[in-house]
Amino acid sequence: MDERSLSEQRGELFHMAGQMSRRDVMRRGLALGLSAPVIAGLLAACGGGDKSTPAPTAATGGASPTSAAATPATGGSPSAGAGETAWYVDPSPGPAQSGGTINYLLYEDPDSLNPYVGQTSIAVQVTTVILEPLAETLPNGDWSARLAAEIPSLENGGISADLLTVTWKLREGVKWHDGKPLTADDVKFSWEIGKDGEAGSAFASEFDKVTSVEATDDHTVVVKYSSFNPAFVDQFKYVIPRHATGEAADMMNWDFNRAPIGTGPFKFKEWAAADHVSVVRNEDFRDAGQPYLDGINFLVIPSEESRTAQMLQGDGHVMLWPGGEAGDKFRDSTVVQSRTAPGIWTLAMIFNLSKPFDNDPGVTPPHPLFGDVEFRKAVGLAINRDRIANEVLRESVLIDSPLAVGWIMSQVDPWVYDPDEAAATLDAAGWKLNGDVRAKDGVKAEFVCNGYTGYLPNELAQLAIQEDLKKIGISMKIENQDFAVIFGTWADKSPRMIGDFDSLFYDSGFFIEPHNSIVLRYHPDQVPSATNPSGQNFMRWVRKDVGEWLDAAGSTPDRDERRKNYQKVADALRDDVVVIPVVQFLEGNAYSTRLHGFAVSTWEYSTWDAQNWWLAKA
Repeated sequence: MDERSLSEQRGELFHMAGQMSRRDVMRRGLALGLSAPVIAGLLAACGGGDKSTPAPTAATGGASPTSAAATPATGGSPSAGAGETAWYVDPSPGPAQSGGTINYLLYEDPDSLNPYVGQTSIAVQVTTVILEPLAETLPNGDWSARLAAEIPSLENGGISADLLTVTWKLREGVKWHDGKPLTADDVKFSWEIGKDGEAGSAFASEFDKVTSVEATDDHTVVVKYSSFNPAFVDQFKYVIPRHATGEAADMMNWDFNRAPIGTGPFKFKEWAAADHVSVVRNEDFRDAGQPYLDGINFLVIPSEESRTAQMLQGDGHVMLWPGGEAGDKFRDSTVVQSRTAPGIWTLAMIFNLSKPFDNDPGVTPPHPLFGDVEFRKAVGLAINRDRIANEVLRESVLIDSPLAVGWIMSQVDPWVYDPDEAAATLDAAGWKLNGDVRAKDGVKAEFVCNGYTGYLPNELAQLAIQEDLKKIGISMKIENQDFAVIFGTWADKSPRMIGDFDSLFYDSGFFIEPHNSIVLRYHPDQVPSATNPSGQNFMRWVRKDVGEWLDAAGSTPDRDERRKNYQKVADALRDDVVVIPVVQFLEGNAYSTRLHGFAVSTWEYSTWDAQNWWLAKA
């Protein structure tokens, strides 16, 4: 029997998706009760798509997100302002103390320490302290140069006028752990292996738009694209040394896979299979005085009960993704603290604006209930989201827009719980109470809400909404089915794809570069059809202006300009009430109260800022 928590197993599946078949991802995701968009994202990873960290459980209760200023991070420090997200930052004023080795508790052994061959999310916690990207994401969603000297832009000449050429300047003086210098050729080599799917690269699809990479000198890399890639900053997540690896065709057999050489704050020391991976301080790290720790022991302890005990005894310093029982034990502890940040996953109710079950997957005729915007507004007024966040889904925070995440952070009019106003809205729109259920022109105010089986918290949230709607004369029937039935492909005649549903209830997320996902969900050209079987505008929501705003957002690297256009889309979503966001899930880890300097980020793995960590003397 697998002793790991569901969130642990889900985390593994998320990062392994890139090297698994779509069938295997579907089967395993179903077994773990993963949500619709989560598995959709995993399936995209099989054939190319966004990827990010998994969404593990957390320990804090429902509340509105708040902002916090962060401690200095690599390449810069997060600052307040537009696009800011809530995250947890250790409040200890310091000063930082040097020395000490911490124990980071994992639930299983890494599969490989070469990220290009498709690690588990366990392995990436280790490799993040060894290998580095050209740029990293700060907790507020801003980019910060890491191995790069600066983020390319139109202003600094790093992006060409036609947006098809990106020039990266590397930091000078950076050394690999074996003492050899980092050069632009290493970045080129990372592209050569990264795009080679036949050699085993899990990132091949992410390089589809790259036509060439050239090292014009030791510190300059020129990347050419076939079309503008809004995610160009995130293109090189891991830079690999050409001299310390081997031929790309033999990548699966490299010694590097078990003993990597990087440029990061810690150097690989040893890997004892199924027991531990140890890293030690990189004395030549470019940031003076860092890292503060002498080393990190990543200990493999499959039993959550044992990991929990080690944390409570003070023998563990970080525990990845503690389950609910562990979180309860940590809540009153003086030696352990559970720390979270809003994750990327938001739970929402989605309406079908088109009539279902009419053998027509198009946008007309309108849905007998949800084709009426006043009916949709009434549903929004009737749902007590505070109750769901505080009593049902305690590991969450309220959110008003599906686009109120990351650097986009679109702000819209808040959703107000007012059942009296909901009833009045229905009355004014002609939906009159007739017994327990309202009706209009012979059509009863009753519909089916489709969710997915296997995740009790979401089902409890559905029941809460069902109770709320009943109070105003709307009957909502809950029909949760297997994922494969509801959320399959167009070829499978998935109800979501062909429009045979009333409403859907599941969690979905946007990653740090969300443009492609936003277009798929909300662009008027992305209604699923026989000619566009991959579209994800399941609401059948068609507005020409929304398409124009999204096209404009995808045609510039200027985040401020893009944010303005996404804000217009967010306002339109709110005005038309085609989706009702309920909560944003939290994610995080458990930390020793002796460990300081860390920030829990929505966008990066837990060890993203390990160079800042320091251990207070016992």
